[in-house]
Amino acid sequence: MPDWSGHVIIGTMEAGKSEFKTIYRTVATRGKTTRWGYGYVAKPNEGSAYTDRASDDLIIVYVVRGTGRFTDGLGAARAVSAGDVLVHWPVRPCSLAPKPDGDWIEHWLLADRVFSNAMARLGLISARRSAISIGVDASIEERFSAIGESLRVMDDRDGDLLALRLHELLVEINRGERRFGAGDAESSLVSAACRRLADTVDGPASIPELADALGVGYERFRKVFRRHVGLAPAEYRVHRRVDRARELIVQRKLTNREIADALGYADQFTFSKQFKRVVGESPAAFRRRMG
Repeated sequence: MPDWSGHVIIGTMEAGKSEFKTIYRTVATRGKTTRWGYGYVAKPNEGSAYTDRASDDLIIVYVVRGTGRFTDGLGAARAVSAGDVLVHWPVRPCSLAPKPDGDWIEHWLLADRVFSNAMARLGLISARRSAISIGVDASIEERFSAIGESLRVMDDRDGDLLALRLHELLVEINRGERRFGAGDAESSLVSAACRRLADTVDGPASIPELADALGVGYERFRKVFRRHVGLAPAEYRVHRRVDRARELIVQRKLTNREIADALGYADQFTFSKQFKRVVGESPAAFRRRMG
């Protein structure tokens, strides 16, 4: 496993008397193993930098001091500083060059690809969203540290609890982004768009017209929406439309033709095809499964 800790300094910080540390832990439970890791480290010089480094695991870095430059797994480069969260997506090579002034300090967490895929499905992380600005937040630092300490002392049977704590941390990181800087404006824009798209599932909708109504250019709207939601606006609307169809099947026992009419589909066959693409089974199979 690659050493993601850079040049780890074991010792004591002058401020706060906190010890730098690195912890790796394999948890075995119910016949399965999962990999986890935590570090609280300094990267003080040019030897701390890395180029095109990849891991099979998800690495989440929280910068609490210092500045530098980060290139993500898609090749996008940006300046980073204290308060930024850097997501190293599994398998995708990333580069990091902290400014060699001895100031850089970070927390990092490692989780395996199974966990990262689960969090991606929930929309909490994405390979296209690799740098998240939340500001330096003591409560976030405490969450990183608590997870690290739990790695040291936990029983293997508590692996699910560890995953839950990291899940909660990712939720707080996303909330922190919404509270911090430009994240507020973008999150408000996306929330408004989601509400409008959900309100138009029973008829036609124009995404360019929606962007115009929200006061933003179509291309920027599409990119911001996908970055936050993980789906294009039109595809998000399709999913909400199918959500409504499932409700009509379960709650009102409507037929395919009735649902197609209610939600503005051209015909029941178009509805059935889209339903199966999103849900993975036909409306008839869904009805049988739901009783």
